[in-house]
Amino acid sequence: MAALLAVPVLAASPAHAYSSQQWALDYLKASQDWQVSKGANVTVAVLDSGVASISDLSGQVLSGADFANGTTSGGNGETDTDNDGHGTGMASVIAGNGTNVTGLAPSAKILPVRIDASSASGLFGPNIAAGIRYAVNQHVGVINLSIGGANDLGPDVSGAIAQAVAANIVVVAATGNQDNGTTTVQYPAAYPGVIAVGAIDQSGQIWSQSSYGARTTLAAPGVQIYRDNNFGQQGTSSGTSEATAYVSATAALIRSAHPDWTAGQVIRDLISTADPGSGQTAGQHSDQYGYGIIDPLKALQASAPSDTSNPLLGASGASATPGSGSVGNASSSPTAAASPSSSSHIGLIIGVVVGVFIVLGLALLIVALARRGRGGPKPPSGPGQHGGGYQPPNPQQNPYQQQSPYQQQNPYQQSPYQQQPPQYPQNPNQ
Repeated sequence: MAALLAVPVLAASPAHAYSSQQWALDYLKASQDWQVSKGANVTVAVLDSGVASISDLSGQVLSGADFANGTTSGGNGETDTDNDGHGTGMASVIAGNGTNVTGLAPSAKILPVRIDASSASGLFGPNIAAGIRYAVNQHVGVINLSIGGANDLGPDVSGAIAQAVAANIVVVAATGNQDNGTTTVQYPAAYPGVIAVGAIDQSGQIWSQSSYGARTTLAAPGVQIYRDNNFGQQGTSSGTSEATAYVSATAALIRSAHPDWTAGQVIRDLISTADPGSGQTAGQHSDQYGYGIIDPLKALQASAPSDTSNPLLGASGASATPGSGSVGNASSSPTAAASPSSSSHIGLIIGVVVGVFIVLGLALLIVALARRGRGGPKPPSGPGQHGGGYQPPNPQQNPYQQQSPYQQQNPYQQSPYQQQPPQYPQNPNQ
């Protein structure tokens, strides 16, 4: 199973704690960003534990869908029963209206797509796929997936992701909350076309539990992030979940400022304007930081990328040039077909053999065919050999089977909601 990717350590915090708590907004130059864009006319689908009706999201949340119990919606997604209100928290980081928590894209709308009832119950591929397809049908501009699992989620999810990418949607997902030293980006972040996001702290250093690898695309603030829970309380939590929410919010800012840009141009803009991480050369890929740390202001001020295609599709290496073609090792590339020169060579051999067959007659034809079958050139291997394509999940090991995000250890090192347990005050209703 996959899980929600946050490790909440939510502590009670006073209201309106912008300067003391919302360090990420200062880090991302929010006040300057908002002079250009606040995310108006852009909808971000939050596929998560739902979104509760709280003051910070008043007027921000659209009627969505609830796939927590299957592939058919059983509600509108405007409820959140998770232990720490994970989905509500991600929505507040993206589009909080500032009553207590201000989101980076405070004028964006949130489409709540509930795909899980709680962080302890786990997430399932068919539910996720149904949620993604619903978001595609609602024509959202951005899909936020603050979830993750170690295993490929199967063709339902990969197909739904491909559908979203083809529909000109910016898809953003968390790399995972595994211990440093692990070089595996979790799914769905590892799928082609998806922005895979790692977390940094206030000093710009990669978070010690942020998963990373060749498929990492960008990094963003994800440590001690001030946010809401589903009881309208505020506190801080850490994880690649929060980092993912900030990248989704930045994508919303860009899409609002440049509504004519394709999703591929938005992604290229984010990559080309990213700031290098610690020890990283500008413009070069790093397994820890991807192409760098998001810089919303620079992204908003940049001119339109000339290439409109999604740079994270079909990349064969992590060092491709961001401005001109594929820029990341977003997935294992299928085995290439034979090159034109190889095909021509094989065709020449066949022509010679046919000529010999005509001259020597049926008997020599049979002999020639028999000899060619024993010692002739072998055909190129087809797609899927050498690890290309997606493998279905092991039925004995569901990538979503993770313990609560509040546990220190589980098979995938953290809950799929990529987050530390938030430190919230005790629920006054309990």
